[in-house]
Amino acid sequence: DLVTLKNNKKHKTKSSRDAPALSKVFPISGFLSAGADFIRFVIEFHDKKYYTIAMIGIFGGAFDPPHKEHVRIATEVKKEFSLKEVVFLPSGNSPHKSLQTPFSLRLKMLEAALEGAFPIDQTENEFPGRAYSYLILPLLKQKYGDVAFLIGGDSLLAFDKWRHPEEIVKICPLIVVPRGEDDIDELSAAAEGYMRRWGGDIRISRTVRGEDVSSTAIRAKCALGMPLDDVADEVKAIIEQNGLYRTYDAYVQKVKGMLREKRWRHTCGVVLAGLKINERVGLPFEKVFLGCLLHDCMKYVDRVNPGVPADVIGTKVLHAFNGAEEARLAFGITDPEIIDAIRYHTTGRAGMTALDKLVYTADMVEELTRDFEGVEELRAAAYRDLDDGFVRCFKVCYDSLIERQIPIYYLTLDCYKQYCK
Repeated sequence: DLVTLKNNKKHKTKSSRDAPALSKVFPISGFLSAGADFIRFVIEFHDKKYYTIAMIGIFGGAFDPPHKEHVRIATEVKKEFSLKEVVFLPSGNSPHKSLQTPFSLRLKMLEAALEGAFPIDQTENEFPGRAYSYLILPLLKQKYGDVAFLIGGDSLLAFDKWRHPEEIVKICPLIVVPRGEDDIDELSAAAEGYMRRWGGDIRISRTVRGEDVSSTAIRAKCALGMPLDDVADEVKAIIEQNGLYRTYDAYVQKVKGMLREKRWRHTCGVVLAGLKINERVGLPFEKVFLGCLLHDCMKYVDRVNPGVPADVIGTKVLHAFNGAEEARLAFGITDPEIIDAIRYHTTGRAGMTALDKLVYTADMVEELTRDFEGVEELRAAAYRDLDDGFVRCFKVCYDSLIERQIPIYYLTLDCYKQYCK
């Protein structure tokens, strides 16, 4: 059969790019007596952008918490690539993430989510030191035989920033699962670039696409008191029983009490949009969460804090400057980046930091209350690239001020001169 043929040393290939011409493997004359159905099967097989592989899939991640998409992706990728099995590999001492949830609880949640459908490997937790993939994968290959490493589309785009990616692609193939609005052409170009640079075999799923669900967003929803629809009931029970993801509960309750219902819903939307934008930016969770959470905290408060510039009092941008001082004085925020992101989320300024841009942009494109004409295009741009998304959003706001003949604050003019001219 063709799978066996692929493994024959004479015709072994690393990817469909190197596959032998079909006529060299089977003379066309030999097909004619085989029947039209068989010919169709062979042509379709040869035209695929990937071949099935009889390997063990390694599905790594923090799983903090595991969600329903993890299970669905493992099930469908196993079928698409004819994997012998998919083994879940929860992070131990991860070099990429600061994990506050103990391994024992993440393991317990993962066991509840999988319900025995897939095995779990604890190699990373047992590994001394930082569990880089280039160090862990050889151990798993020794343990299981041939393996393939499952990663998401966002991880592929940042793969060249991993520790020794050139070693990883030599160890095993990568199977890439797009998620949400990931662009297949962008992923394919990235994969081709890495393979030209380092060799290896990177295969992008053509039938599986992860829904727009992330463990980061689930943690944020839990912190905000929103429904957790994307996790199994058993996982939800473990989260509630152990009080997980409630680090910022005091901030959340205080802000919620300061806002009207619709404004609170908007604030939740800004937090979720900010974290989604941050998937391609990589700022610390705390900076993004608190900057977005507190950005409108003084929207409905008449009291003016010390330190607020006199020229914003009585204007529509007062709440941003007042909110920055409130964050410092009443919420105990000492991080100047968070304070500045709150202060400039309405006016902008020259020299915007990444966090400034992120909070400004998330405020405009959040998905829970923003539905103005053109927001979907702005949202897509922001999720794809923060710098581009910010400039587009700022330009829309600036043009609106001009059209409505509203006086423009000098910081906004400075911002326009730097980013839009």
